[in-house]
Amino acid sequence: MTKKFKAAKASIVTGLVIIGVLVAVSPTTSAGLIFNLQSSLNVTWGNETQEPIVPRGELRTLTLIITHTVARGALGEGVLVTLTGALIKIDVSIIETPSWCTATISQGTLSVTVQPNAISTVETTLSIQVANDAPAYGLGYIKIKATAEKTGIIEGYEDDFTLSFIPAYKALISPSLPETNSKEIGPMDTAVFPIDITNLGNARTVVLLNVVNVPKDWVAVITSQLILEEAAGSKATAYLVIKPPKSFGYHNDEQTIQISMQPVKADDYSKKGEITTETFLVQSRGFSTPGFETIIFLGAFAMAFLIVAYTRKRKKYTS
Repeated sequence: MTKKFKAAKASIVTGLVIIGVLVAVSPTTSAGLIFNLQSSLNVTWGNETQEPIVPRGELRTLTLIITHTVARGALGEGVLVTLTGALIKIDVSIIETPSWCTATISQGTLSVTVQPNAISTVETTLSIQVANDAPAYGLGYIKIKATAEKTGIIEGYEDDFTLSFIPAYKALISPSLPETNSKEIGPMDTAVFPIDITNLGNARTVVLLNVVNVPKDWVAVITSQLILEEAAGSKATAYLVIKPPKSFGYHNDEQTIQISMQPVKADDYSKKGEITTETFLVQSRGFSTPGFETIIFLGAFAMAFLIVAYTRKRKKYTS
């Protein structure tokens, strides 16, 4: 029994020596083909991209998990054992992103050690940001390339992996006043303020407008809503109309009126943006004669008629 054990041990040693000699004297490419040693990589990540990414402001970070194994043929088992602990360089890079997305990898160069009967794992982080023009709830894709360098007689490996994500809706508008935000008018006049609103968000947007405060005896109305198309820079104009009190007498009134604007997603009003406000100043100065215009006109007409009649009568008596 002891003799058989010794003979078996000697055979194993001899086999390893022969394999070592073959590795030493054979070109690495030929040896790799003989023993069929091949790196293999896989890249995975967690559920960090299930929630939509908010454009302009949110930096979404997720962990990339890179696993490495060495595939081998029937003759490669013993050689792989002799390579235990050898370092294999791994490169991870981003090769494709949407035009509205920025993605970076914190550490693109990694390394693993050869472990014949185990899976080696290394990690790095990927950061994603999306711009304002990212299409709301449209699919985005990031293509990642992972490469294991050829190490000795272990053949290299390269593969691409695609990560998908969704940009969130960004409700963002920019109001501007093509004219001033203050006017001086007479008590019988009307002040009209145009308000240009530009869509800076990433979807078709409805802007809800309201007059926040109306002073007593004043009248203020505004366009109730505007629709802004999805295209960047889409613009529409709302109008604020203000009428001051016009009771009889002289007026020297001054009031401020505030409006509010809130963007919401056109097909889902539950997705709302922040409320913004604008303030307008109206000064009403002058004399008001409401309802007396007709009386004044009729009185002037009657006076003119009397003057004409008197003139004719006077000419009759003098002739």
